[in-house]
Amino acid sequence: MKRPILIIGAMDVEINFLIDRLENLETNNLNIYNVYKGEIDGYPIIISQSEVGVINSSVITALSIEKYNPLLIINQGTAGGYTRNIHKGDIVIGSECFNIMSAKTPNKGENEGSNSLEWQYVSFTNGGIDKKRTIKADKRLVNFIYKRKNIYLNGNIYIGVIGSGDIWNGEKDKIEYLNKKHDVLCEEMEGISVYTVSNNYNIPVVGVRVISNNTILEEEYDELSALKCQKFTYEVIKDLIKEINIFEK
Repeated sequence: MKRPILIIGAMDVEINFLIDRLENLETNNLNIYNVYKGEIDGYPIIISQSEVGVINSSVITALSIEKYNPLLIINQGTAGGYTRNIHKGDIVIGSECFNIMSAKTPNKGENEGSNSLEWQYVSFTNGGIDKKRTIKADKRLVNFIYKRKNIYLNGNIYIGVIGSGDIWNGEKDKIEYLNKKHDVLCEEMEGISVYTVSNNYNIPVVGVRVISNNTILEEEYDELSALKCQKFTYEVIKDLIKEINIFEK
């Protein structure tokens, strides 16, 4: 039996186009989460809707892995741009994912205020405080997708660090800090969980995020950007199916 490709997306607008492309569509539920089962070009595909946030994406990723035993996982959707050269419509392929909410603040007394630019980013593994850690994507998936950048006509495609956490940063100084200090190219709210859980299960994973807004450039949120990402992801999936043996080894 073929192991499916698992697609994880948070909002309706981030998955509806892909759902409409599924042959032999079945709609199911895993706990409170919607799951769409079908095929593309005869190959089994699962689309799991995570809803927004790292807790939701942790749960649905684990449930989907346990239920469907996917061959690989693609987390796709929208993100906010963090640099001056990345615009709405551009895509970031996440070679790494960084938890932008996993931080230790400096000790400050009463009335000494708070400054997030002073936060130390750590991962809190093994019950203690350690250095910042990023979670890796599967290099084969990253390279496979990037090689198809020429089929995307709505912007540029970059490889780099995706920042992830339950926050929507609107502070330009904070955004520039995360970009310059930690190489973060964009920000979203699910990837760190999908990357972490997938790696824990030893399942290849990658994030594909289209830039829907850029606070640094004052480019406002564009809901239609999600459609551009799905169309690109759909073409990538069709090519993946043709060469799926790469990931079956």
